[in-house]
Amino acid sequence: MLHASLLHVDLHRPPRPRSLRPWYLVATMLLTWLIGVRGFMAGCGTAMYLRAGMAPDVMAVAEQARDQGDPFQFTFLVLEAAQARALSLYQDVSFPLSIGKLLLGGLLVVASGLALGGRPGTRGFVLQVLCANLAFAAVEYALTRGVRGAWIDMVAQAGALLPPDIPERAGLTNAGLWWTAERVRFVIFELAVLGSAALALTRERTKMYFQAVARTVDPGDEP
Repeated sequence: MLHASLLHVDLHRPPRPRSLRPWYLVATMLLTWLIGVRGFMAGCGTAMYLRAGMAPDVMAVAEQARDQGDPFQFTFLVLEAAQARALSLYQDVSFPLSIGKLLLGGLLVVASGLALGGRPGTRGFVLQVLCANLAFAAVEYALTRGVRGAWIDMVAQAGALLPPDIPERAGLTNAGLWWTAERVRFVIFELAVLGSAALALTRERTKMYFQAVARTVDPGDEP
C-alpha cells in the first residue's frame, strides 16, 4: 500500500523546472555569454589603448613580420596593428563606443548568466539587455565604417610587401574580400546570435520554464 501511495504521488508531481528548460535557450544564452565576454574585453582593451595614445606604425610592423618568413604570423601582426591604428585615427568615435561596448558587454554577461540559471523574474530584463545590445551593434557598425575602411586599406598596402609567389598575398591585398568578411561577421556573429537569443526568450516553452521556476521559488503563487 505504501509503495502504491508513493507511486501515485510521483505520477502527479509536477515536473522539475530544469526539465522544462528549452535546449535552444541554453544554446543561445551560452553564445550571448561569450559575445558579452568578448565585448567587455574588447571595449576595455580599446579604451585603455586609446587612453595610452600609442599608435603603431603598420608598415614598420609589416616589414618586421615579413622578415620572419611566416605568412600566418604576418597576417595576424599586420591586422592587429592596422586595426589599432585605425581606432586611433577615429578615436572621437571609437573611444565612446568602446565604453558603451564595455558596459553593455558586462550587462550581457550578467543577463546571460541569469537566464542560464533560471532566475525568476529575469526574462524581461534579459530581453531588454539583448535588445540594447542589438541596437548598439547596429549603431556601432554604422558609425565605424571609416574605421573599417582605414584598417582594410592599411592591411592591403602592407600585404603588397609580401613576395608575389606567396598565396596569402592575394587575400591580404583584396580589399573587397575584407569588406565581405566584415559584413558576414556582423550579420552572423552579432545580429543573428543576439536576434536568435531574443527570439528564444519569447517562445512559449521559455515562458513556461520561467513560470515554473517562479512557482517553485514562491509556492504562494500557486492557485
